[in-house]
Amino acid sequence: MRKQTQRARQAANKAARSVADKMGEVDFRRIDPRKVELPKIDWERGRLVSKDAAPAIGHNFHAEDVAWPLRLVGWLVNRYIRLCEATTSLLVAGDGPFVQLQLARQPIIVLVWHGRNFQGIPMARLFHSPITALTSRSRDGAVIANIIRPFGFQSIQGSGTGKAAGKKTNPRKRGAQAFRGMLKHLKNGEMVLATADVPPGPVFETGPGMVKLAAMSGAAIVPVGISYSPELPVPGTWDKSRLPLPFGQRSLVFGDPIYIARDVAKKASGTDDNEESPAMMAACELVTKALKKSQADAEGLLGKKS
Repeated sequence: MRKQTQRARQAANKAARSVADKMGEVDFRRIDPRKVELPKIDWERGRLVSKDAAPAIGHNFHAEDVAWPLRLVGWLVNRYIRLCEATTSLLVAGDGPFVQLQLARQPIIVLVWHGRNFQGIPMARLFHSPITALTSRSRDGAVIANIIRPFGFQSIQGSGTGKAAGKKTNPRKRGAQAFRGMLKHLKNGEMVLATADVPPGPVFETGPGMVKLAAMSGAAIVPVGISYSPELPVPGTWDKSRLPLPFGQRSLVFGDPIYIARDVAKKASGTDDNEESPAMMAACELVTKALKKSQADAEGLLGKKS
């Protein structure tokens, strides 16, 4: 052991002398400070960027690939959600069919409104089947994935684009890959949690993505209404988000399961590529009405007017 330690010291001393010799050969007077390339730092991920690294593009954040300040933010939000969960009494209604589907190992798509997704995180404790939540590949989506993991959620990162954007979905958002990932989970008899309305809106209007997923997988869509009392509206948010407050009540209302026929996912012949078929539009409207009813019932349980 002593001989190995001596050899290691000798190797280290040799390497240090080699570096020192090379530094002695450098004429620092000839170096132009303006041409010296300093190490680049990716502040959003908290790491150095190598010279040969490919340029970063949007929508490429992973949950494990965020800097420690963002991890700290996620930890604080997680603890705040736990505080709200621990200090509020829970009222649940309409969960009978939902529980039966889980016990039968049937695939389920749980849908909530986008502005209620934070409020719905603690409901994972009521689930029996494994559940995977859809989050975006943005920085915010990566932070959210870290927030929900301790509650028992797996996460798939990818997203589509709402109608309000007036453009097609960006392939960099990896919506197609996320769709296939969710389809695989549903085929295994698991659950998927997603928001019905898609950023940047329109709000309270179901997008076709989850309806297509239900049609192709045969999964039941279960609309869930969520409400807290007290809660505060978050100004300037497209989805009319509300911040839950501790020391009150919260409610969950599960709507009746909705099944979408497989042929609904097919485009109607002769329609434009950006236009959904009448059957798809009708299915989206059906889910929208069911989710609005569940949300209104959840607020009614707490004596609030929707």
